[in-house]
Amino acid sequence: MEGMSMKKEHLVQGLIVGGLLVVYEWAARVGWLDPFTFIPFTEMVKAMVESVLDPKFLQEHILPTFLEIVISFVGAAILGIGIGVLLWRSDFLHYAFQPYLLLFYAIPFFSIYPIFISLFGTGPLPVILVGTLFSAPAVITNTAIGFRETRPVFIKYGRSLNLSFWEMLRYIYFPSAWPYIFSGLKLATAYSIIGVIATEFILSARGIGYSISYAYNNFDLYNMYGYILLVIVISLVSNLTLGAIEKRLFRRNA
Repeated sequence: MEGMSMKKEHLVQGLIVGGLLVVYEWAARVGWLDPFTFIPFTEMVKAMVESVLDPKFLQEHILPTFLEIVISFVGAAILGIGIGVLLWRSDFLHYAFQPYLLLFYAIPFFSIYPIFISLFGTGPLPVILVGTLFSAPAVITNTAIGFRETRPVFIKYGRSLNLSFWEMLRYIYFPSAWPYIFSGLKLATAYSIIGVIATEFILSARGIGYSISYAYNNFDLYNMYGYILLVIVISLVSNLTLGAIEKRLFRRNA
């Protein structure tokens, strides 16, 4: 019954999105929308497919952006989990840094990009650093919370078995905190994409973000919307992939 309910929900969601796209396509075709601002959705798809199938664009823009997103995510995961464990181990550090972590996204982080230019130039390194630093706080916060929410009975059970600190981490704390950590990783994926694409707008001479900015400045609506749609597809695929991994892991541990 639960599976059928989920299928119905997905069907309804698909019908809603599909219906909105059909209405938008029709409105753009008949001229209800400004043709100098909006283009039909099918034209967006066509432009996106053409860009993906273009070997030069794939090598010079899509692949660099993909690698920057992956490296930013991995860096945020390693940095976030490591610092999260430190905040869990130290009450002083936890309560000292927690307010700053909560306020992190209220800071206009991209305003400091000139510093990264002066330090690292305009290559991929500053883009990766911005993406990593922008996405790491989500992992840090969720890791620290997850470890602190470990049930005392699990901790007592591990200690009764005389487990070492590292064994406690492996067999008690990480399995218990994994749902929180995975939620942080899912957020980090989205923030990595945002950080990399947004930084490419202003800091890079290649990548999908740069391509969107270049197409906009040259009034190339078709390619601009095609690149934007590509970013949306990358985000959707990333979220669906992580959701599938999450379901499989939790089903295995259930």
